[in-house]
Amino acid sequence: MSWLAGVGAAVSIKLSSSIDDVVWLAPFLTNNSSSVAKLHNAAIYISVCLTQTIVAMAIAYSGDSLVGMLTKNAKDAWSTDKILTVVAGSMLAVYSVKLTYEYIQEMGEEGESSEEVTAESLGDEEAQEKELAFIVGGQDGEEELATKDCNVRQQKKEESSRTQALFIIAFLGSVDDLTLFVPMLVGKGFDMVQLVIGGLVAASAIVLLCVFVGLCKPVADCLSKVPLAAIVVVFAITLLVKGCTMQ
Repeated sequence: MSWLAGVGAAVSIKLSSSIDDVVWLAPFLTNNSSSVAKLHNAAIYISVCLTQTIVAMAIAYSGDSLVGMLTKNAKDAWSTDKILTVVAGSMLAVYSVKLTYEYIQEMGEEGESSEEVTAESLGDEEAQEKELAFIVGGQDGEEELATKDCNVRQQKKEESSRTQALFIIAFLGSVDDLTLFVPMLVGKGFDMVQLVIGGLVAASAIVLLCVFVGLCKPVADCLSKVPLAAIVVVFAITLLVKGCTMQ
């Protein structure tokens, strides 16, 4: 019974510290993404959460002594928890700059594409009639196939980019979990096996919650329209504020 209590403690701590992950994870698991992409993203998130439990174990047994060695046990030196949180927030802030730059570029490309489409639509009637004749002659099937192929390639490219972003956000965003895992491991609140099992259960529950949120079409559409850069910026600010207010 005491062993199950340790697992329950690990689950509750992971849920309490990572329930806010639903805000940024849900857009990766909406119905607007393919089933393969959703499974891939869910596996990445759960894998990162389990990796963080291993990192917590390493820090619990060597982190404080390493920080003490680097800071030479200075009186005003930052704690391990504060260093980890501030570093994670700073790295997310830098990554948000990259995402913002890419988002602005994509918006510019979409604007140019729309201008080209408008210019083509204003062509002379003779060109439009020729295009119509080609379509009637059986060219519409080839054009439709080419368009679908282009859309599939574009979707795969976007999903690959979002998968990379998910890994970075999940890894850096879960660093603050270490501030709870490490003291519990040191204080024997639960052991390594209990932490791994608890982390797996809690991460799976968060994924399921995100999937249920994404099943609602209006919610899924709304989440899909939120720029990834904006989510990362908010998350980075949250971590930095949290880190800077730590004692």
